[in-house]
Amino acid sequence: MTAGEPRSSNIRRWARRYPRVYGGLRLLSRGLSPFALPNPLPLAIAYARCVREFLAYRRMPGGEGAGWSDWYPSLRDRTAVTPVDLNYFYQDTWAAGKILATRPKVHVDLGSTALLVGILDVRPLSVMLDGLVTCAGTGVALPFRDRSIRSLSSLCVLEHIGLGRYGDQIDPQGTEKAAAELQRVLAPGGDLYLSVPIEKESRVYFNAHRAFSMTTVTKMLSELDLEETVLVQGHRKLSPREIDALDFYRPMVFGLFHFRRHSG
Repeated sequence: MTAGEPRSSNIRRWARRYPRVYGGLRLLSRGLSPFALPNPLPLAIAYARCVREFLAYRRMPGGEGAGWSDWYPSLRDRTAVTPVDLNYFYQDTWAAGKILATRPKVHVDLGSTALLVGILDVRPLSVMLDGLVTCAGTGVALPFRDRSIRSLSSLCVLEHIGLGRYGDQIDPQGTEKAAAELQRVLAPGGDLYLSVPIEKESRVYFNAHRAFSMTTVTKMLSELDLEETVLVQGHRKLSPREIDALDFYRPMVFGLFHFRRHSG
C-alpha cells in the first residue's frame, strides 16, 4: 500500500479472502447502485452548522444587514481537499501535456470530458467559445475525410459506445467500429491519445462500460504504432510491467495510450 492510499474496510479485506463471496457482493452493489440514496445525516449536520454560522455572521459588525431573504445555503463545498476524480485528472493532464508539447494547429476530440475539450459527443455540448468548433457526428461515423486529422483524442469514450448509456444505439461492436473510425481519420504522422478501462481479460459491464485487456487495445488499433502506455489506478501511476501484480477489484484501472501513424 502506497502513502496516501485509502485503506480497505475490514469487510472488504475479509471478503477478498473468499473470491466468490467478494464477486457476489460486487455484483449486488453494482446492481443496486441506481437505487442508492445519499446519507441524510451529514447533510443535516452541514445545514445546522450553516444556520449557526449565519446567525453568528448577523451578530458581527457589518453583518447586520444580512436577512433571511438572503439565505442561500451551499453545503457541499467544505472539504479538506479539492474534490477530484483522480483517474480523470491524470488522464486529462496527460493528454493536455501531450497536445501542448506538439502544438497542433487543429486538435479534434471524440467525446472526452468537456473539461478537457468536447467537440464530438452523443450529447451536444451547448457552449460557445473562441477556437472551439462543434460538429455533428457519432463515434462510429466521424464527419471527417480519410487520414485528415493530425491530432486526435478520445478519453474514456470507446468503452461506452454501443451500450446505450448516453443515448446512442445499442451495438455489441460499437467499440471496434469507433476504433476503426479513429484509425480511418488519423493522418500520416498524426497522434491519437486514448484512454479506456483495463483488466486482465476483456468484458462488458452492461450498460456502464466495457473493460479491455492490453492485447485487445493494441489489436483494435493495429494500423497504428504504440508510442507510450501509462496505467492509472486511483492515486497511482503505473507502468505496463506492473499489470500482473494489479488487484483489479480495487479502484478501476485506466490505460492511457499514445498511438501514432508514422509517415511512409
